[in-house]
This record gives sequence, structure tokens and C-alpha cells, in this order.
Amino acid sequence: MTANVQQRDLLIVGAGIAGLTLAAALSAKGVQVTVLEAGPRPAAPNMGAALGDWDLRVSALTPSSAGLLEQLGVWSALTAMRVGPYDHMHVWDAEGTGDITFKAVDIGVPALGYIVENRLTIEALLNVVDTARGVDIVWNDPLSSLTRDASGYPLIATAAGLQFSAPLLVGADGARSRLRELAAFEVRRWHYHQSAIVGTVALASSHRQTCYQAFSPSGPLALLPLAADNHCALVWSLDDGVWESLAAHSDKDFVAALNRVVGGQAPEVTSIGERGVFPLNQCHAVDYIRPRIALVADAAHSIHPLAGQGINLGLADVAVLAEEVERALLEGLDWGEMPVLKRYQRRRKTENLAMMAAMEGFKRGFGSQHPLLRVARNFGLSWVDRAGPIKHWLAQQALG
Repeated sequence: MTANVQQRDLLIVGAGIAGLTLAAALSAKGVQVTVLEAGPRPAAPNMGAALGDWDLRVSALTPSSAGLLEQLGVWSALTAMRVGPYDHMHVWDAEGTGDITFKAVDIGVPALGYIVENRLTIEALLNVVDTARGVDIVWNDPLSSLTRDASGYPLIATAAGLQFSAPLLVGADGARSRLRELAAFEVRRWHYHQSAIVGTVALASSHRQTCYQAFSPSGPLALLPLAADNHCALVWSLDDGVWESLAAHSDKDFVAALNRVVGGQAPEVTSIGERGVFPLNQCHAVDYIRPRIALVADAAHSIHPLAGQGINLGLADVAVLAEEVERALLEGLDWGEMPVLKRYQRRRKTENLAMMAAMEGFKRGFGSQHPLLRVARNFGLSWVDRAGPIKHWLAQQALG
């Protein structure tokens, strides 16, 4: 092996939520991990209370995801900053009469989930990883090449001239994964022909720890309760040809349009902070694994944000891969070999594909203008709302 190649037990590309969670989980088991991140280390987050002080990117963590972060000592650091728990979820058809409401008390849990700002989750993870033994993070150094060393291990070179090799290389570098590209993973892509307008809004009254979601023909609109009682995160997914004009509206006109869609089913929105726009695409790797390489989270699969399940699927990937690496460690096996990676892929791929198919079905069903389909979806929502066992099962799936 070349003298200047740094050898590690495991390499992770991407210092986002998934990559840092995996680093925290594996370092706790004694695995020597290096995380490679193309961007700079994020600055300490602003904790101000004004609308412009909240992160535009938020996640709806399920209790299962929160439990994983709690096991790693991350959750307490996150809750010490700010977390918005929600115990109600209200979903309705903006152009019909169908609706459904989920309540935590009905299924015997304290919360249905938690709205967290992505930058705070990353900060809480860094608080843990920075003090963990056996974790190094290389910031602001993109990948330049991927080859193999004499042992067949992945050999990464960075733009700064660093070289790293390990028995297992994990891609956690997002939907536009550079590692996935360098390793020539085959992917399936399709465009939703939508973009999401995101922002932080102030309400005229309390959000009552409730997630509000309206389905309209041009796309779903979600108001997600933040830690401040009268603040919500907005995620409004809109078709191409629609979002452009709304994004150009003044704040006053945008808020008026927002309240028209909400239609009194949620508290009135009074103002909005900075807005951002993100294109929505779906991408799924045909396989999550190559010899000694595995993809997790958005690098393996990205889905429509309408149910907020993307980060939870990604954290489930991380949990399962960590379990398989730990199993190999305990049994004295090579955790980069294909039998180990195949178990990871088998345990995760079916669930991820099922969720992606469900999201595609929701998107198409609620986006249709066909009169019969509109009647069916309104009847279906109201029927499920009255059907206790089915509603309970759906809520359990959402809890992770």
C-alpha cells in the first residue's frame, strides 16, 4: 500500500444527518471512522426567535428516529436547543370535504413526532461526534477519484491530495451523491415537475402542536409546528407553471394565497420570513451496494417530501447498516464483504421501495382533477377517519 494512504476501519462520505449518525453509532462500537465532507463545517446555528432565525430546512422525526438519536446521546443535546413535538395531525382535501385526524392519545404515545431544524440536528450530532473516540472529519475537501488498492479496498483521493482506504466505504452524501457517481451505481430517476416553497410563518394563534396538511390539485401544503407556539415551518409543493408566480408574490399576497388554500382548517397565517425554493425529484439506486461500498439515505433513495419520511427512511438505513457492521464485528467477520452488505440491502430496500410507491400514489391521486377520483379520495379519507383499526395501523406505520 502506498505510504501516504491513510487506512481506516470505515470511511463515510457526507457529514449530514445520516453520515454523522452512522459515525456516532459505529464509533461507540470501537470502529475507527473518517468522515469526508465536500463543504465547510457549518457555523454555530443562530438561536434567535425572529422568523428569519429559523432554518428553512426541517425534518419530521418519528419517535423511532428520535429513539435512535437518544441511544447515541444526541437527543438530549437537540432538545436542549429546540424541538417542536406534535401530538395531532390533520389532513384534508383542499377542494373537497374529506379529512382525517390522528391523535397521539388514541394510540397511546406521548407524541406522533418532532419537527426539528436540520442545522440544529447537525449541531447536536457534531457535539457528540466531536468528543467521540475514533472519529475524524475532513471538511471542505471534495472527492476527486475512487479506485481500489492492492487489497481490493476502496481508495479515495480528495481534491486536496489526501488519500484514504478502508474495508468499507459508505456514501451518505445526499441525492446528488458524488460517491454514487464515482462508483457507477445505476439509478432510476424521475421528475415530479414540482418545486417546494419553504419558509417559516407566524400564526394568529397557537399551532396546538398539530401538523396541518392540505392536498390541492397543484400539490400538497404542510404547516409543521415549531418549538415556538405560534410558528410553523411551511412546505408547499407546487407544480411547474404554478410555483413560479407564487414565489414572485409579495409577502402579503403570498400569505393571502396560503390562507386561501388552508381555508380555515388551520390557524390563520399572519406573516412569513425568508422563502426558499427547492426542485423535487425522485431518485433510487437500483442496488444500494457494490463490493465494499454501501449507500444510505438520500444517496440511495430520495422521495417526495409530502409525508416527511425521507429522513426517517435514511436513519433507518443507518441503524440497520450499523447493526450489520456490529454483528460482523462481534462474529469476527469482515464487515465490508458482500454477505454483510447484502443483509443490509435486503432489510432496507423493500421498505424504501414501498414508501416511495405510496408517496407516488398519494401525489398522483391527490393531484388528479378527475371528478370520480376526487369523490373517491374524499370518501376514502373520511371513511378511514371513522375506521378505527385501519386508522390505528396507518398511525403506527407513520410512527416508524
